[in-house]
Amino acid sequence: MRRPTSLTAAEQSRLRRTSRALGLQTALLVLVCLAVVGAVVVLVVVQGQRESGENRLEAATRSVDDVRDAPAGTWVAIDGQRGLEVSDGMPEGLPDLDVMAEVTRSGTEVRSRVEAAGGTYSVVTAPSRGGAVQVVLDPHEAQEELQRLVAALVVAGGTGVLLAGLGGAWLGRRAVRPTVEALALQRRFVADASHELRTPLTLLSTRAQLLRRHVHAEDAVPSGSPVLSDVDGLLEDTRALTSILEDMLVAADARSVDRSPVDVAEVADAVVAAARATAADRGVDLARTGVTSAVAEVSAVSVRRATTALVDNALDHAAAGVRVDVERTGGMLVLRVEDDGPGVPDAQTDLFGRFASHRPAPAQDGRTHYGLGLALVAEVAAQHGGSVEAGPRADGSHGTVITLRVPVRAPRDR
Repeated sequence: MRRPTSLTAAEQSRLRRTSRALGLQTALLVLVCLAVVGAVVVLVVVQGQRESGENRLEAATRSVDDVRDAPAGTWVAIDGQRGLEVSDGMPEGLPDLDVMAEVTRSGTEVRSRVEAAGGTYSVVTAPSRGGAVQVVLDPHEAQEELQRLVAALVVAGGTGVLLAGLGGAWLGRRAVRPTVEALALQRRFVADASHELRTPLTLLSTRAQLLRRHVHAEDAVPSGSPVLSDVDGLLEDTRALTSILEDMLVAADARSVDRSPVDVAEVADAVVAAARATAADRGVDLARTGVTSAVAEVSAVSVRRATTALVDNALDHAAAGVRVDVERTGGMLVLRVEDDGPGVPDAQTDLFGRFASHRPAPAQDGRTHYGLGLALVAEVAAQHGGSVEAGPRADGSHGTVITLRVPVRAPRDR
């Protein structure tokens, strides 16, 4: 039996917010559905009441010959040989004597709606035995029935929406919790791994510093020797790796990005300088083009990680050359890494997905590629509100261009 993962207070709070949001969305969806169904039901009932009323009026005008025989829910007025007779309780303002006189003269039935005391009434006036009969429909019974129906729909609908919201929140919590637990395990693994690597990395950095002191202190290494620059590069790489581990710890603890003004062009220069040895070993010409300064509000460590991943990916695929270009276009900072490799197959749509590598394991360089580098670039782009895309080279030659775009300024909280 799987043991549930204990969640931190922040993760519990995030889980509660998510379940509440799902419950609210479920309740709103049910509310909309019930509103549509209720409107249809009311329209059908109103139409049925109208047809029923018309039928009652029609039947009454043809059958009634005495005001005391008026059907329930109607009033009758008869103008005949005995003069004008009116049902008890006829609303004030009725009957409409002018219409009755007109029907008596013309012999033609007239249907009308009359505004009188208490509301609007449907009236049918028809000729009858040398005179006229007028039947008035009482609308109050239909209105009361409609009000009861609407009240029942509101009560039942409100109860249904409340139960749907509670049920949606409960089901949403059960459905989302495994995902939250999986993300929590992932963050804890990253945090633990990063924390455990800090100690050996600190020792490595200390050894690199001691080596640098010995190399610079002893006369055995002549001035200008590449050994001196390699030792300095080794020390710089250990510092960069330390920064990456710190960034991984921050990412495992919170999903926010710690932004500051960073010259991305300088970051690209540092990454290119660090990769020149690898490029030379593979016989690839690594060049840096574009502007010499481009400041943006980004996470320096995250952008360096993304740039390193792009350059490393380009070196893995390049035949003879890789170009790293930095420019600023409007409010976006654009980093392009171009290689002259085989290009991206049209069928490969998961280029920026995790474990999306389609190269054999191990590859020609002896390493196993897991397909995490470009996924890291996509994550950095998403964290900064930017984008990343891959496409063919602009000159139409073989190769791939991967473009990373991030806003120059961080979005401000409203």
